[in-house]
Amino acid sequence: MTPTPAERMRLLEDRISAFLIDMDLDPDRTGQGIFLFKHGSTVVMMSLFEQDDHLWVRFVATMLAGVTPSMGLLTRLLQLNTEVLLGAFLLFEDGTLAFSHTLLGDKLDFVEFEYALSYVAQVGDDYDEELQGIAGGLRAEDILRGG
Repeated sequence: MTPTPAERMRLLEDRISAFLIDMDLDPDRTGQGIFLFKHGSTVVMMSLFEQDDHLWVRFVATMLAGVTPSMGLLTRLLQLNTEVLLGAFLLFEDGTLAFSHTLLGDKLDFVEFEYALSYVAQVGDDYDEELQGIAGGLRAEDILRGG
């Protein structure tokens, strides 16, 4: 019998929970399919979702909030997007700057998960101060401290 979408999602959540235990991470669980943890000066969110009959895991390192877009910032983000091994820098309309990568979750293995999560977290932490110098805003860590 084929599992329902809800059952498939629960199985993926269980798999990721086991992966996080193996990585000695204990993230906050804010809701079904959402995991949050702090890494350096960034906050990383993992979200699980279904689209086109596939399960997906999205990693997002929130780096800055309240940035001021400029040609200098956009140019630097495009340069960095050509240098990273996976993922992309994102600038949202509300002035939030993040780094993100999405994996297919249907047959997710530990090595791929661990590498993607660690990479997204590290890139977010490595570049937030440089990008803050260009665009201003507050780092995720600053916001958590009361900004």
